[in-house]
Amino acid sequence: MIKKLLGINELALLGMLLFHSAGWGFIAMFAWANRYLAVTVPDYSQMGSVSYYALRVIEQLPIFAIPAFLFVSGYFIAVATGRSRTTISWSIIAARTKSLLIPYVLWSVLLWGKLFIEGRTLSVAGYAEALLTGRTNPAYYYVPLLISLYLISPLLVHWAKTRWIALLVGSALIQLTVQLLYYPALLGINIGVLEPLVDVVPKWFFPARIFWFAFGIVAGFHLAEFRQPLHRFRWHLLALTVLLFVAGVIEWEKIIELSGQTWLAHRETLIDTALSLTVILCFLAFDTLRLPFSGMLGDLNGKTYGIYLIHSPVMEVVARVIYRFAPALLGYQIVLQPLLFFAGLGVPLLLMALVSRSPWRGYYRYVFG
Repeated sequence: MIKKLLGINELALLGMLLFHSAGWGFIAMFAWANRYLAVTVPDYSQMGSVSYYALRVIEQLPIFAIPAFLFVSGYFIAVATGRSRTTISWSIIAARTKSLLIPYVLWSVLLWGKLFIEGRTLSVAGYAEALLTGRTNPAYYYVPLLISLYLISPLLVHWAKTRWIALLVGSALIQLTVQLLYYPALLGINIGVLEPLVDVVPKWFFPARIFWFAFGIVAGFHLAEFRQPLHRFRWHLLALTVLLFVAGVIEWEKIIELSGQTWLAHRETLIDTALSLTVILCFLAFDTLRLPFSGMLGDLNGKTYGIYLIHSPVMEVVARVIYRFAPALLGYQIVLQPLLFFAGLGVPLLLMALVSRSPWRGYYRYVFG
């Protein structure tokens, strides 16, 4: 089971790279179109094109990535707790939080240096807020999210051992309530006195993703109790996953249409949540599941966090270099997407390899986790 979970983690990592490369693809398509077409930006003339729908598919494929990361993190919290303890010890939580915080702070400070060179600075309170919320980089919200989940994990572990069904139902209701509040804002609907609640739970705070972490903890303690029914319906789950994937693509297009907006940055929807759940359940249901690129995925074990911290800034730099020096490439997603993906994967791996073979290898874990 541990080997399978590591495989899910590494596949989710590749999915995250795909998602963020697609994000830069949309920027190239709409905000930077004047670099390769005679248009005024933002230009949405490519909406509905083959390239547009290819990017939408690329964006939808890895929608399970963050839920999978959190599920695996929750599962290993259960493993670290063990069967005999009533809950997880604070020393384990402190160690895991420390392993996240040190590299996170280091790379955040480095990115602040980049902002300073560009002439952009924050106040002391602004830097503190950036660390607390992950605002330094759009991908960094995951670190404060995971830390906030670690901090409440003693309570979640206790409930997972004693009232696991109630924990699953309760955490699902909390998360779904938060997600339902997204819809009025997406659709441009005024909900009156409830309007201030729309963005009251940011995505870096645990209620926004609590179910996935709680589900992982419950699976760590009670997997045998629901694995057999899952195995019996494994092919049904796989078929449902395919249907939900298609439904998710259609749903987002419909949301854009109903919103009256030309374009909306993607947010996780209820269908996306259902899709993520069926993907995770499929991993649990199939006894023999050979992941694509399993050989390469095995080589990524232990490097996930370093790649996560570095890939997004690398993609931004590569995209901006292309914008300035090779703008024609921005119009060819079939070229742009592989460039961004492999830069986001290859540059972090190269940096980790160089540090691990250098005189500074003793600091490796502080830099990459």
